[in-house]
Amino acid sequence: MPRTASSLRPDPTTRVADLERQRPEWRPWIRLLTEVERAGSEWEGKSFLVGPDASLPDGSPGAPLLQGRTLLVDPAILRRQILRLASIATELEGGASLRQYRPSSNDALRLTEAALRQDRATIAGVATEHGLDPSALASVIHLASLPILRSSASTLQHQLPLHWPHGYCPVCAAWPLLAERRGLDRSRRLRCGRCAGEWEVEWLTCTFCGERDYRHLGSLVLDEGELVKVETCASCQAYLKSLATLQMIPAFELLLRDLETVELDLIALDRGYSRPERSGFGLEVHLK
Repeated sequence: MPRTASSLRPDPTTRVADLERQRPEWRPWIRLLTEVERAGSEWEGKSFLVGPDASLPDGSPGAPLLQGRTLLVDPAILRRQILRLASIATELEGGASLRQYRPSSNDALRLTEAALRQDRATIAGVATEHGLDPSALASVIHLASLPILRSSASTLQHQLPLHWPHGYCPVCAAWPLLAERRGLDRSRRLRCGRCAGEWEVEWLTCTFCGERDYRHLGSLVLDEGELVKVETCASCQAYLKSLATLQMIPAFELLLRDLETVELDLIALDRGYSRPERSGFGLEVHLK
């Protein structure tokens, strides 16, 4: 009996174990991603959207679905999740500074709200105030925000527009983590690394600046051929990783795929390409 596409997908536990054996230097990151998945179970079935804005999207042009929303989060649970992630992150470069960090519940809310908004300045300011490595703290808070974003995206799924012409996520305003060339027809789907959302976009269009002239669009291809590659734009010097897949990549595996293809990032950076530092939309979202 032929195997279905879903049966061909490796079990997540097996994939994690294989990755740890093949790349032991990735173990701290793999442990962090696994903790994010475990943390999501504490929010399982929880809708964070509150108040009248829970069903009414912002009317601003190009506004993602989380724009102007208020999310109700248990600060005690959030603080525990940040502490667990911080304890794992001590194994990363710069992570040793997190050993003695004990954020208050208010700090946990403030930092996570900054992560939802992609407000790096606020997180860096807290890091400086407490003598922490800014990159290490930013990584922890970013990961702590993922279960909230994924749950909110699931709640708002029915409100997604049929057509989304922008390069940033229609839910949380993040630039895509990667592009999927999905199915036999190779439709081009962008995937958000924060809320795991997806949206279909046209081929031969730069995700970040909208360039459509094929003479300015290119790709960097590895030995694997067309299965994995980097889409590049000479106009804005940005890049996006692109993977061929038969079906939608699940949220956890999406982050593993990003880790597995870090060589693509290094190649793109070496060629002078980069990812935009600023978000595509100034998201306003509040926690309480």
